[in-house]
Amino acid sequence: MTPERFREIVEAYGAVPQRWPAKERAAAEALILRSSEARELLAHEAGLDRLLDAYRIVPPDRALTGAIIASAPSSRRLSWASLFRGLGIVGAGLAGAVAGAFLMTVYAPSIPTTIDDDDRPILTSFDVSVGEFDLGESQ
Repeated sequence: MTPERFREIVEAYGAVPQRWPAKERAAAEALILRSSEARELLAHEAGLDRLLDAYRIVPPDRALTGAIIASAPSSRRLSWASLFRGLGIVGAGLAGAVAGAFLMTVYAPSIPTTIDDDDRPILTSFDVSVGEFDLGESQ
């Protein structure tokens, strides 16, 4: 039994040896006798076990459960109207994207190429489709 495997067992099954895999239980108990680190880990996990064992599961109130179920929307089949409404929303978004792409191809080439005081060309060409640009010759 390696210390790593002991840690895996204790973290997975807790500090109670009866919960450990039967095939590895004897080797794990032998490691506890000879390793102070194993005993420290076991003490730490025993504290966590106590906390988990103290937790009390309270069943839900029947009135509350009934109210939640009653307030849930009834399951119904998808109507054609709701299907077309959903497709309309998707179509509007797609149309907006296509219109934006079209406007970028039409108006992007007309971006002014001079922006400083002496009217030198700063940007001489611009390709919207691949996002490349070519700087003009320096003057």
